[in-house]
Amino acid sequence: MSSTTSLLSSFVVSDNLIQYSSGLIPISYTELNLKQTLLGGQSFRWVEQSPNEFIGVLKSYIIYLQHENENLHYTFYTNKSCIIDSNENDRQNETSRIIHNYFQLSIKLHDLFQQWCKSDVRFQNGLIPTGIRVLDQDPLENLISFICSSNNNVQRITKMVKQLCIEYGKEIGTINGIVYHQFPTIDELDKSNLETRLRELNFGYRARYIQQAIKYLKYTINDITFFDRLKSLSVKEARAELLKIMGVGRKVADCVLLMSLGKQDVVPVDTHIHSIAVTHYGQSKKLQLNTTNYNAISTFFEQLWQPFAGWAQAAAFSNELRSITTYKSIIQSTSLKRSISSYETHSQCKLVKREKKLLSIK
Repeated sequence: MSSTTSLLSSFVVSDNLIQYSSGLIPISYTELNLKQTLLGGQSFRWVEQSPNEFIGVLKSYIIYLQHENENLHYTFYTNKSCIIDSNENDRQNETSRIIHNYFQLSIKLHDLFQQWCKSDVRFQNGLIPTGIRVLDQDPLENLISFICSSNNNVQRITKMVKQLCIEYGKEIGTINGIVYHQFPTIDELDKSNLETRLRELNFGYRARYIQQAIKYLKYTINDITFFDRLKSLSVKEARAELLKIMGVGRKVADCVLLMSLGKQDVVPVDTHIHSIAVTHYGQSKKLQLNTTNYNAISTFFEQLWQPFAGWAQAAAFSNELRSITTYKSIIQSTSLKRSISSYETHSQCKLVKREKKLLSIK
């Protein structure tokens, strides 16, 4: 019995859930690093159940994923009320297509890495790992999630997105005592007290931005094809449309362009990418990101990492995030000073020194 079968057989699901479909897709580890892709700061709906086993939500489905023996195993659950007449083959085709589209499996990461290695010694020397893919996400969920990302970290964003879904999204069902919800629609978020309630849930100033974004999309745009239309526009034109939404700055707009609208060469720049640019690529040191250095860094990487520069950014960002997480784990250990001393001799000492300042460690 495979570990996948063993784990699934231990699932306790609510009576309103049904196992909709399951299957596997052969894919190498160099083409898909499941953990760094799902937990690398792109989507905030995935939880690692045990090593390399994840549960998350896409649309009306709760999805279990495991990458084992270079096969991506998947199982879809959904609420019985969502079931329409379909045979097993139709379900298999539908769910396989969802997985292929979400991970954009038609794009061959190996070929991209060959190109990046020619232009960037950090890829060539294996300092940035392969297998990190850009997820093709629902535009509304992506937009709201990255509005939440302002001055925030992955852990808190994940918590906020979860609270938003619990408060306003449709319940799908329960697995092992955990209730899963769909991401709410524009209509479900169009509440007069949305800002007030989100502030009560500790969204802070982001609560106003979310409410204004929802009102703008529903009453000013009032077009269910809005995001689809943006896909057909140039990057500059689509970005200009997104920047009209309150709470959407350049970084949020670029994240939506890359992760939802198929603009694969867009490079979003945040503090992590800024740090990478300064530390490893000799970009001008600035205390804070502003419009001028954002444009300079984004353009620099878009030219350096073509084609699909946004994918190279996702790999560099996820790797930076993992390095910082590893460092924080070390400094929280009981042998704090000894760990810091040892870690600072590592090849990533520049990153350590920067993080020490951020964490006020003397």
